Amino acid sequence: FMLLSDIPKFMIEVLQYNMKDSGFIASLPYVMIYLGYTSGGYLSDLLVRNKILSKTWTRKWCSVAAMFIPAILLTGMAYCENNVPILILMNIAMYFQGYANLCYYANYVDLSPRFSPILCGFGNGLSAVAGIMGPIVVGFLVNNVDPNNYEKVHGRWKIAFLSASAVWVFGSLQYCVFGSAEVQPWNSYGLEEETSVEDEDLLYAYAEESSRGFGI
Repeated sequence: FMLLSDIPKFMIEVLQYNMKDSGFIASLPYVMIYLGYTSGGYLSDLLVRNKILSKTWTRKWCSVAAMFIPAILLTGMAYCENNVPILILMNIAMYFQGYANLCYYANYVDLSPRFSPILCGFGNGLSAVAGIMGPIVVGFLVNNVDPNNYEKVHGRWKIAFLSASAVWVFGSLQYCVFGSAEVQPWNSYGLEEETSVEDEDLLYAYAEESSRGFGI
């Protein structure tokens, strides 16, 4: 959320780009995240269909790609002072950020085909907190700083980047340790008497077909 919402601010204050004259450069990170969505879905689908990795390990691989790799790149951005390498690192980081949905949204269906809408709503509600807090924290760090004092402005952005990197590394490690793509036992709650075995098999088959849209 920090990258998505604060890229224009960063490009104006640190990279000294005029957004009106640099429309393509300003839009490139969002193009990269779209490419990450599409190509990552295709790759993860190949891994599962060809039985190269299990569904759980595919989700964990996507998690590492979506969080750990951008964390490393963001750390590099924090210590870079040249515009060209900063732009390259930022766009590569945004590409890998596109892999996040391949472990995030699809995992709801993995864990519980029956309750995935409830899980998705609850998870999205919690993740929205990051969307609220990210810009607030960045604003607190970089506002009220003399824009002509490049070293101080860059130093504040360095703190923002390193903080985001730490959150990404923590999230990736947590998912790699505890994450799973196996259907949970509570998914069958209430089905023992109301649903036949054939109906339950159809439910899982439907979930499997639905999750293909997330690239598995």
